[in-house]
Amino acid sequence: MSGMAGSVSNEHISIRDLQRNAADVFDRARHGQAFVVTRRGEVVGRIMPPDPEEEAVEQAIAAGILDAAVVDTLPTTAELPRMREPSPPGTRLGSDAIISLRDDEEQ
Repeated sequence: MSGMAGSVSNEHISIRDLQRNAADVFDRARHGQAFVVTRRGEVVGRIMPPDPEEEAVEQAIAAGILDAAVVDTLPTTAELPRMREPSPPGTRLGSDAIISLRDDEEQ
């Protein structure tokens, strides 16, 4: 739940209430509500809203736009900051290099 963690409020619901109202609970989860599921007052699970980013990736895989095998090899967002190395001082920015290549193609 990367983008939603701070905005989701949790409502406690017993397993019995979940069994009686499952359709309503999942409709509410789809619209952003999170639930903490309890049994005799003890937390036994959570129901979270779908993550829009994860849903977009799953839809792209289902549509054949992305290859699931390739997606599994990509770094996570937590790994990205460690992978980025700063450019040495005095070197050209990547965006400047791309603009230059595009200008060369147009000529």
